[in-house]
Amino acid sequence: MSRLGVYTIYPPQYPNGLTVYCRGQWIVIQNRKRGSVNFTRSWAEYRDGFGDLTGEFWLGNEVVRQLTSEGTWKLQIIVEEAKGLKRITWTQFKITGDNYTLHVDPLQPGDLHYSKGKSLTDVSLGQPFSTYDRNNDADGNANCAAQLKGGWWFKTCTGGVGNVDLVPTNLNGEYSYPVNYTGQDYRGMRWAGALEFGDQILSCRIAICTCTV
Repeated sequence: MSRLGVYTIYPPQYPNGLTVYCRGQWIVIQNRKRGSVNFTRSWAEYRDGFGDLTGEFWLGNEVVRQLTSEGTWKLQIIVEEAKGLKRITWTQFKITGDNYTLHVDPLQPGDLHYSKGKSLTDVSLGQPFSTYDRNNDADGNANCAAQLKGGWWFKTCTGGVGNVDLVPTNLNGEYSYPVNYTGQDYRGMRWAGALEFGDQILSCRIAICTCTV
């Protein structure tokens, strides 16, 4: 398969067709590259999806839950910073339940993607999704999605991976937030453990597939 662009697919959950953006075998579920779309959105918007499939968008938590309810799906996250790209792949991924809980295979020390990917598996694994109007995080002192902006599988509002990351991963944070600020209320796009401390994320893409690569 060499797809690149918007296609209609016909998975069992969507017999009448589902419109998605594909890059090869991968179905893109999040794309950010210029900051043209606001990602501080409500629970309903993250559930149903928003944005433009030809530009920046979130495909929708309910769509992803339905797609990953059958079969084995891989997850890939590509983060671009000034120094280059970081590509992380997990072999098993799904979200489940009414709160869209994240399930992804734990990475092991020595795995190719371990150092870059453990901020998802070590922190967000087993976490339900949170938005400013539906707080599902495990932080009893704050609403992380309201404080850090965007919507994500937040566990706590402070602490990434290791003792050098002051803020957690949040690829749906504010695109234009000052990148030289790394305090605990940092509201920008962030991938803890994957980037040089304080570097700006220029673009990111999250995709899933049932492929063998």
